[in-house]
Amino acid sequence: MAGPVSGAAYGAEQMNTGITQAGHRPHRQRGIALIIVLWLLVLLTVIAASHARIIRTETRLAANHVEAGRARSMAEAGTYHAIMEMLVSENTQRWPVNGSINRIRYEDGHVAIAIRDARGLVDINSASAAVLDTVLAGAGMEQQGQRQALVDAILDWRDRDNLKHLNGAEDDDYRRAGLSWAARDGDFSSIEEFRYVLGMSNPLFAQLAPYLTIHSGQAGVKLDYAPPWLVSVLSARQDFSGSGNSTARGGGSTFHITVWATTTGGSSASLDTVVHIAAGSDLPYRILSWHTPARSTAVNAG
Repeated sequence: MAGPVSGAAYGAEQMNTGITQAGHRPHRQRGIALIIVLWLLVLLTVIAASHARIIRTETRLAANHVEAGRARSMAEAGTYHAIMEMLVSENTQRWPVNGSINRIRYEDGHVAIAIRDARGLVDINSASAAVLDTVLAGAGMEQQGQRQALVDAILDWRDRDNLKHLNGAEDDDYRRAGLSWAARDGDFSSIEEFRYVLGMSNPLFAQLAPYLTIHSGQAGVKLDYAPPWLVSVLSARQDFSGSGNSTARGGGSTFHITVWATTTGGSSASLDTVVHIAAGSDLPYRILSWHTPARSTAVNAG
């Protein structure tokens, strides 16, 4: 039977226990420190990856902006190239003005350029009621009553009085329709203004816009310069057809120039410009309007 533990033995036992507990404490602290370091490493890795992703995104966006700017510059260069072509004094050496495509290759890409005499388009300030009615019918507006109402509303918009055509629309009609504008009682200032005529829908305007102008001053359309769609719509009526050579000398002529540019990097831009050419005057050309992107999005658009 073991006797009572002596004081010396008890003290030694307690000392060993203390050493053992003291030995566990540094290991535990080192473990916690290691976990903290690992979490910090994970956090730094996440931050670094996020930062790298942001840098890549910004670099890609900057490259896209540069490429888009290059495309816009090429479209503008193509426009001025077309203007210079229209200033050539010899008629036979000028580019055609019937909308046919001319292509130019630059170091950074290529452009396609179409020039059309304004007389080959429908002038919404001068077109006769018969021309307007025929074009609307060709665009798919089949109901004659609805078509006549829109034609009369167009005539009321551009005439300078408050007298309403039979099926037209003046200021009171716009107010009753809940619109915040009224008839201009004057010429259309732009093709875009055509969409605000009472009865005009956005899809119909989008369909007609590439075939409109405010610069020909003609009641009809010269089919020699007209797009294929207008030719097909209007050619059945003899009074709409016309012929003749456009000239940039003397009093000058007005042209719609459309340019589509594509860079080697795949970026694209387009531009519609209306230019009055008067090569024999002190001011050989004058830009009347500038629209981007072009209303015709396809190079081979009729």
